[in-house]
Amino acid sequence: MQTRAGTKTSVEVIRLIVVLGATGLGYTIGRANPSWFPAWDSGTTVLVCAILGAAVGYLVGGVLGRFLRAWFGVVERSVDRAPASEVVSGVLGGLVGLAGGVLVAMPFILILPASWAVPVSAVLIYTAAALSFRLARVKSRDILALAGLGQRFTTTDVIGTGTGQACLLDSSAIVDGRLLALSRSGFLAGPVVLPRFVLEEIQSIADASDAGRRRRGRRGLEILDALRGETSLAVIDDEVPEAHNVDAKLVHLARRLPAALITTDFNLQKVAELQGVWVMNVNRLAEALRPPVAAGDELQVKIEAEGTEEGQGVGYTEDGTMVVVSNAAGRVGEVVEAIVSSAHQTSKGRMLFARQR
Repeated sequence: MQTRAGTKTSVEVIRLIVVLGATGLGYTIGRANPSWFPAWDSGTTVLVCAILGAAVGYLVGGVLGRFLRAWFGVVERSVDRAPASEVVSGVLGGLVGLAGGVLVAMPFILILPASWAVPVSAVLIYTAAALSFRLARVKSRDILALAGLGQRFTTTDVIGTGTGQACLLDSSAIVDGRLLALSRSGFLAGPVVLPRFVLEEIQSIADASDAGRRRRGRRGLEILDALRGETSLAVIDDEVPEAHNVDAKLVHLARRLPAALITTDFNLQKVAELQGVWVMNVNRLAEALRPPVAAGDELQVKIEAEGTEEGQGVGYTEDGTMVVVSNAAGRVGEVVEAIVSSAHQTSKGRMLFARQR
């Protein structure tokens, strides 16, 4: 999107061009008709005509600049939603149609009077260019394949497969570990799309020096390998040059496809939803399917580690919910009977606080 300063500058540039052209036109008319104003000499007449031309150009240029700015915005939004393959094929097809339209219109230009030749030629050229543009967009896959570029533009092919909503994978959902279970349970009915830049991020996590990150990255790669045999997983090479980080690239790509974004990142979810992207948060899905636990319920939980506060022990339920048990720091490795005191929802999921029975 252009900034406010950028759009204002574009309007002023167009206005300047129109003013210069109108001034020149007024100057030419004044020199060709020096007797329009008998009371003035030829030099004054030329000057007045040039000034009038500049004034008219200033008004017309402002209107034209604002109109073109609005039109450019419409074109920019359309291109932002269209796959790159369709844009490239459409432009090439439009240029070919434009050249063909000029050739077809040439006999009419030579034979018909100017009053008939201009409108007839304009209609023929516009029709040929517009029709070629649309046909080239529809057949973009075949056109680019003939040019040897078919493998670079795979987004349209991916979205065209499957019967459900296409799903775009975020790295947080991949390393989370529950993605394969989602696929096997039928929640991923459509084609699953993995951008190349997300795959590279997973690889960098798997090569990290930190043991915990390295383990999560390798688990993510294993899940992707298993997911490839479970569903129609496709790795696409689409780049998003207008975005500079992975999250922004994912949002732009999800809008362009369009596709649902699968993530566990709460902040990414909010940013994507504000831009009209449908987000499937694995944590929210697990929360919705989790059996309700209220204060006063009894649990059996194995204490895995000590908590951050003195005396606390930390364990997990079978569905992965963290349970903080008071006065259980000394019972690491043991299963304790606990009574839930309260439940809290966080950006990473639900957390239960309990006391020993």
